[in-house]
Amino acid sequence: MSYKNSIFTCKPIPNGHTWTIVSKFGRILKVAEEKYGQRDKLFTILGIELNQLDYPQIWFPEHTNNIIIQLTSDCLYDINRAVYQLAHEAIHCLNPVLGEDTNYLEEGLATHFALEYTKLNGYGNWEVSNPAYAKALSLVEQIFKIEPQIIEKIKVIKGNLFFVERNDLLNINKNIPELLAEELTRKFNERTVINNI
Repeated sequence: MSYKNSIFTCKPIPNGHTWTIVSKFGRILKVAEEKYGQRDKLFTILGIELNQLDYPQIWFPEHTNNIIIQLTSDCLYDINRAVYQLAHEAIHCLNPVLGEDTNYLEEGLATHFALEYTKLNGYGNWEVSNPAYAKALSLVEQIFKIEPQIIEKIKVIKGNLFFVERNDLLNINKNIPELLAEELTRKFNERTVINNI
C-alpha cells in the first residue's frame, strides 16, 4: 500500500523507527527545559493533533490539567512547519496557566525559541510576519540584551512567567526601562494568524 508520509507516519528501520512529530517533540521539550527550566509536572501533555484554525495552540480538554498541542492542518505533510509551530507551543507547555492568556514576555520567548530551534536544527529559517508576534519577539530580544538570564531569574522569584509583574523586572535589573517592563508584562490576547510567525 502506497501513501504519502505525514508528520505522524513512522516507518520501521533497523533498531527502531523513523522519527515522527510526536517523537521529535520529546527532543524539543528537552531543549526548552534545559534552556528555561523544568516544566510543571502537574500538567500532563496528552499529545499532538491538527486543528482547523489558522493558528496553533495548546488547549486543556474539559478545563483539566491535561494539555493537547494543536498544530495547523497545513503541517500534516510539512515537517519544518510542524517543528516550528511545536517549538513555539513547547514554551507554553513549560508553565501553563489554565484558561488564561499569556503575556508578551512568554509569547516573545516562544517565538524566539521557535526561530532559534528551527534554525539550529535544520528546520528552516522562519520569519515573523504577524505584527503582534513581531512586537513580542522584539521586546524579548531587547530584554535579553540587558539581562540575558532574565527567564531564569523570573522563575526563581515567581516560578512562572505568567505571574511576573513590571516591578519584578525592574528589581531584577535596574537597567531595564520601565516602558519595556510594562510592555513585557501586558497580557497577550491576540487571536490572529500565527501560522507564518
